[in-house]
Amino acid sequence: MSAEIVLAEPFFEGNALALIKNGRIEDFIADFRNTENQLVGAIVVGEVDRVSKELNSSFIKLPNEKKGFLKGNKHLKSGDRIVLQSTNFTPIDKAIVVTQNVSFKGKYVIITSKNKRISFSKNVKEKETKLELLSLLENFADSRIKDVGIIFRSICIKSSPEKILKDLKEQLRKYKDVFDNKNDSICQLVKAPNALQKAYIEWDKFDDPDIIKVKGCFDNFSVWEQILALRSEAVDLPSGGNLIIEKTQAFVAIDINTSKNSSLNSALNVNIEAVKEIPRQLRLRGLGGKVVIEFGPLSKKYRKKIEETLILNSLSSDKLRIAGWTNLGNLELEKPRDRFFLSNDEFDQIEKNLLE
Repeated sequence: MSAEIVLAEPFFEGNALALIKNGRIEDFIADFRNTENQLVGAIVVGEVDRVSKELNSSFIKLPNEKKGFLKGNKHLKSGDRIVLQSTNFTPIDKAIVVTQNVSFKGKYVIITSKNKRISFSKNVKEKETKLELLSLLENFADSRIKDVGIIFRSICIKSSPEKILKDLKEQLRKYKDVFDNKNDSICQLVKAPNALQKAYIEWDKFDDPDIIKVKGCFDNFSVWEQILALRSEAVDLPSGGNLIIEKTQAFVAIDINTSKNSSLNSALNVNIEAVKEIPRQLRLRGLGGKVVIEFGPLSKKYRKKIEETLILNSLSSDKLRIAGWTNLGNLELEKPRDRFFLSNDEFDQIEKNLLE
């Protein structure tokens, strides 16, 4: 069984956290000094600035003089004040994509304000498990349970009813605080989660939100060295090949090079090594959106194996979706832009933090 541990140490005014598996970093979240994306994950009151019938969308005034983009909703008009949330990172030169389907994400459950139905993570497959989770709601005292949607996350499979119910009550409390709020001015109602809160919600192995932050604990696993290595677009693979990861304005391009391994069997091994590594690289670098992978020599009969390997080496939080294969043999993926992209500015902040 693979050993996973969570490390946390102070990082400027916040924290940096690393998920380590068998001595290697698998995930990384930090409180970087950045003001451009402070609204991602936050819940705000925005004002409709302009409605575009052609786009079936609205442009929104957000806190901190930011601009938002809301798809759909024909009933809005200029001047309306509405509760909104942004969940994905957008380029700095574009409006922040927002939604009225505000969600409250806990470690065990997610409360949704618009999609008012009960559903389960795709990993919750057993009928008996689903019935057990549904039974928790039968005698739930809070009447607001009927006004929201509930998603049971995959961690519920191995969690106690007490922990699940405690989280459900906490997310309902947050829902009440937001929608009972009478403030209709442009403002931020709920701040975006910090690194500690994000890690607690996303990492199954992180079950203590009061984890002790120890300066220098990253050094035991060379965490900073592993993160700074992500400056390079090239990633070496065990058998001698490598992959090149390049972020463009439109998509993320990944080129798998088999090096001197020109035979089909050797090339297949390099391709398999690459798809095992790609989910981790996307996660650590904070890359998302459309991803296009160009493989080394690869027979069509191995495409299913490639897809299975890719999914098997992904975390549930990656939310990778296989879009399909192109006529030229490239694999297209989709991944939410729900991570902060590590640019040169973030690498510079890490180096500065190490000197303090």
